[in-house]
Amino acid sequence: MPIDITLTGGAGEYMESATLVEWRAKPGERVEAGALLAVVETAKAATEIEAPASGVLLGPLAEIGAEIAIGTVLGRIAAPGEAEAGAFGAEPSVPAAAAIPAATSPGAAPESAERPDRIRASPLARRLAATRGLDLAEIRGSGPGGRIKSRDLPPPAAARALAPPTVSPASTPARGGADGRPLLVCLHGFGANRLSWSGLLPRLAAAARPLALDLPGHGANGAAFCEFDAIVDALAERIEAEAAPCLHLLGHSLGAALATRLAATGRLPVASLSLLAPAGLGPEIDGAFLSGFLRARESASLRPWLARLVADPALLPAGFAEAVLRERGELGLLPHQERLAASLFPDGTQGFDIRADLARLAMPVKVIVGLADAIIPPDGALRLSGAVALHRLGGTGHMPQLEAPDLVARLVMENMRAGAFTL
Repeated sequence: MPIDITLTGGAGEYMESATLVEWRAKPGERVEAGALLAVVETAKAATEIEAPASGVLLGPLAEIGAEIAIGTVLGRIAAPGEAEAGAFGAEPSVPAAAAIPAATSPGAAPESAERPDRIRASPLARRLAATRGLDLAEIRGSGPGGRIKSRDLPPPAAARALAPPTVSPASTPARGGADGRPLLVCLHGFGANRLSWSGLLPRLAAAARPLALDLPGHGANGAAFCEFDAIVDALAERIEAEAAPCLHLLGHSLGAALATRLAATGRLPVASLSLLAPAGLGPEIDGAFLSGFLRARESASLRPWLARLVADPALLPAGFAEAVLRERGELGLLPHQERLAASLFPDGTQGFDIRADLARLAMPVKVIVGLADAIIPPDGALRLSGAVALHRLGGTGHMPQLEAPDLVARLVMENMRAGAFTL
């Protein structure tokens, strides 16, 4: 009887759902157990879904571009003789077999199903080619059947500036359209990328048009900036290109410090500033975490350091460490992140301070910290001006957007509503 192809929780990163970006087989085609069937995108990674059994792929299939909850049936596989009876909507008479997540790779942009004339390329290769303006038709692939992999692409320029104001993986609005929603610019922390917001942004999309940017040396951004103010200037230029009459800033950790300095420059029409576990409120930081994170070359050595990010390590799904290592290796990010850490966190110390910036801001400012933060002590927020709204979350570590997404979304939206009256 038909066997379900189910999206399992092991494929998720920081979220309870994923986006289907590609089908590698069509309804009616025979597939073998372990064959690549589909690709789904989660925060931090694109995960390849393998066939749980041999048989014929039944239709209809889940639609490309759809957001799919963990546990959802993507399609079904039936033995050749029962394909006619095994419609997608029929109840299987055998226990459903979960789809097998294959090796993960950094996030990929949605693409159409396989076509005879379609260039064979991995999701990551397509993402990087779009970012670098490359024509995949001119690149020879080294994978099976000439499939283009990320390693086949020429490296980006060492000093590439922040992505231009086009829709690209380095700067992708979670939802587009000039529908009156204000722009919400999101800046991630050190060692992460723009997809670290994936679990939070769907909760904010009704109130704002999110624009998540990759910082230099992170994700698809190959820029070589290492100095704090140089990064701020580059970010300002990138955001100015949006020509937004009003915008809100949301930052996490290092991204929160950069967002604060951006607001203080006066170059942008910032209506509100929301900061999660902000850096720059004192010199203290877990230097052992920084060095361990950068030193790790295997998942076994990286996993314990990643566990320090959250109060409950169970929130970090299986495969998270592998996805981080793969992204660093595929995109050549490690050397730049090492230089960035040496510049911004010399000798395990925060080398920048945003307290003076916060003191002169007139727009509403919210600071959200976890009382169990093991990376940046939350006590630094206690020394801020009374004009800054402070929310201290119990049982929460350095990742409030992951550990308490509903509460964080509500607080950010409250701050945005307050900011609507400041411009």
